[in-house]
Amino acid sequence: MLVSLNEVMPLLNARKLCLPGFDIGGGQSDFLLGVLTACEAARAPALLLVWAPGAGYIGLEACADLARSFAARSSVPVILHLDHGREEREIETALKLGFKSVMFDASACEFDENVRRTREMAALAHAHGATIEGELGSFSQEQSAGGEPAELADPDEAARFVRETHVDILAPAVGNAHGFYKKPPRLRFNLIEAIASRAGVPLALHGGTGLPAADIRRSAELGVRKLNIATQLHKDFSDALCAAVTDAGGRCGWSAALKAGREAVAATVTRYLGELGAGGLI
Repeated sequence: MLVSLNEVMPLLNARKLCLPGFDIGGGQSDFLLGVLTACEAARAPALLLVWAPGAGYIGLEACADLARSFAARSSVPVILHLDHGREEREIETALKLGFKSVMFDASACEFDENVRRTREMAALAHAHGATIEGELGSFSQEQSAGGEPAELADPDEAARFVRETHVDILAPAVGNAHGFYKKPPRLRFNLIEAIASRAGVPLALHGGTGLPAADIRRSAELGVRKLNIATQLHKDFSDALCAAVTDAGGRCGWSAALKAGREAVAATVTRYLGELGAGGLI
């Protein structure tokens, strides 16, 4: 069944665990099946991320319909999360379609504007019984991942942001970056600890691909409860699909190729759940 992230947060808080969330390729069914298969086997909540700019692949409505259908038959709780919604209409649409978790990203705005817009979306999300995540600071993009972020989150601003917006989860820039890291990542653990302490809400860590498992576990000890995984999942799916076609001399049927991709997704999800100790929660 579909649940909000707030509904599984007590389990994560009790064990100081970080739940990995996995991008499902704009609603691609083989990504969905791969993630759910692995989560059911591990007895872990399935956190499905739908990147808002990529939701046009099949359309947000079709994506929600597909996720609800799979969730209704799943043996573990399923959280359908809109990732990086940057426009109010995206949040409004997702909530109407049954998303129980949304992220509103106004981090490109000036601080006060970020607060104002996020506060409005938080009120709307809570009226729908949904969890909402906000973002503070800026992350290096894929083209320059591994470089210094343009702006790390400030603990005092984080406290004010949470207090004035009423978000449930905060995604701060703490040395993480989207995409593949060009240099070894350097998370600022002192900053994570300070933000978690002053903000008083669970933290989300974006740019999970390439972060050492030990660093993620240490972040969880300090208050990180959600980790985003997208780039690694997409790479593993593509590599497996291409290998299946190549190994068959270019004559691989589409179902066999997609099955190989789905199994690669499941293997990656299984690895993350195991490394982060997120199995056996359900």
